[in-house]
Amino acid sequence: MSQINELKREIQELKNRRLSWRAKLFIVLIGAPMVFLFALYGGLELAMPLTITISALGFVVYLKWKLRQHAWFWITMTVIAALHVPLILFVPWTTKWVPGWAVAGFATVDFVLILWVLLVVEKFMGERRIAESGDRSL
Repeated sequence: MSQINELKREIQELKNRRLSWRAKLFIVLIGAPMVFLFALYGGLELAMPLTITISALGFVVYLKWKLRQHAWFWITMTVIAALHVPLILFVPWTTKWVPGWAVAGFATVDFVLILWVLLVVEKFMGERRIAESGDRSL
């Protein structure tokens, strides 16, 4: 139950943070070519799930930027991104209109799951104290 409480606390802390225009631009510059290539070669139905995935991954990286110095953080993010590839490629997506609440729900679930995985790995690696204190001396 403590992991759920930690996840709730983490989400409460994140509600007050906003992406800077530089972070938004970086996510768009990284994601746009990938979305274009998938849409070109994989079909237009892959553009929306790929955009949601890239946005969620980019937002989590931005929010957890304090952990960028740790190799386990980047390994975990790479594994999470690699696990998204079969989800994007093998789930039958549609090009028809999808309600905004459904897209937002999918994006929120994806974001929360990524954040939860990072919290579990962070706790396992013993980095929780460092991330909370904001100490950057490592």
